[in-house]
Amino acid sequence: MKRSSNQIFDELLVLRCQDKDQTAVGLLWKRWQPKVLSWSYGFLKDQDQAYEIAQESWVSIIKSIHKLNDPALFRFWAYKIVQRRAADWIKKQQRERNSIHQFKVENVSTSEAEPQDKMGLMLVAIHDLPQQHQQVLRLFYLEKTPIKIIAQLLDKPEGTIKSSLHYAREQLKMKLKNESYE
Repeated sequence: MKRSSNQIFDELLVLRCQDKDQTAVGLLWKRWQPKVLSWSYGFLKDQDQAYEIAQESWVSIIKSIHKLNDPALFRFWAYKIVQRRAADWIKKQQRERNSIHQFKVENVSTSEAEPQDKMGLMLVAIHDLPQQHQQVLRLFYLEKTPIKIIAQLLDKPEGTIKSSLHYAREQLKMKLKNESYE
């Protein structure tokens, strides 16, 4: 697989970060902060909390970047850190709700107004899918992550990822058909 100049530059930045080069740390943050924030928001659907999780993720990334053996895998390694931070936050929120016996289910509409274009309708339909299916679709289509890497990221067999991707697409088709979005 041919690597782009951006990929090579990112790998160089990772190596420099591992050597404690603060300029490289700043450049890596500047290049990857929008992506880390996007991943975080994708998990949490809350802009303020996504920002907090992104910041916590960066602390973890910088503290443990020396453990990354292959700089070419930075993207996937960082994604996994964001995923864990978001999952931890979600679990913490669930524990807090349970501890104060708040069983109120909040129904938050994705959009008050009907989206006017097909892309908007598609995004609303995707948002209504289970989190696991949203994640697989996001990684495969938006992040262009190979199934093998998705399987490693999510600690699941490749067959399970292929199956999840298939069912996510099927659910999306049914949702769009049932809602007359076609």
